[in-house]
Amino acid sequence: MSVNGLDKITGRILAEANAEAEDILSRAREECAQISADYASRADGIRERLTAKASADAEALIAQTRADAAARERSLLLRQQSELIDGVFAGARSWVLALDTEKYTDLVAGLLAAALDELVQTEERNRALYGDEDPVTAPYEVCLGKKDRARCGEAVVAAVRKKLSGRLPAPVLERLVLAPDALPEEGGAVLRWGEVSCNCTFGLLFAQLRRELEGEVSRALFEERGMKR
Repeated sequence: MSVNGLDKITGRILAEANAEAEDILSRAREECAQISADYASRADGIRERLTAKASADAEALIAQTRADAAARERSLLLRQQSELIDGVFAGARSWVLALDTEKYTDLVAGLLAAALDELVQTEERNRALYGDEDPVTAPYEVCLGKKDRARCGEAVVAAVRKKLSGRLPAPVLERLVLAPDALPEEGGAVLRWGEVSCNCTFGLLFAQLRRELEGEVSRALFEERGMKR
């Protein structure tokens, strides 16, 4: 979905990834180095304790120790990588929520405008497909979180109308109103029309962005730095 502001969010996600990567990966390398040192120490101890007669058993035990150390390293890196990626997307979401009111309003309005345009077009296609029906007069309700509703609720409605002015009929845009109730979560909005609703919350948006961008973020964080995923 291409809406105003999503390119900035995507750029922010990748920027945050690169900004945080070196610190976390440095700590991961230090822990891996410690694991390798522990392995070497354990291997030396094994060699000293076992006699030459038991050298075959000793080498088998050393090989197992080496495999255990490698498994610990992989587990550590996977955990660090997962935590880093989680942090990148959480940081990007926090950045969006902290936008100034004007930019935040424009972003939410862009998401709602795309949703309303699609909803109206679908409504028109259904009428053409199934025959004429009585004119629909139910309002299109914009549902926001409590803080967002107080901060920019009416401004969001006005911005959506402005974005779609000339594209959708004025009577349709007049049916766009601020819902009387609030969402349980902050960030983004839900467009509600009777029993139909379109989820434009940031929870859903960032879940979609993660599915689309996680591979690219992971490559930027790890492959470009010679780290295996």
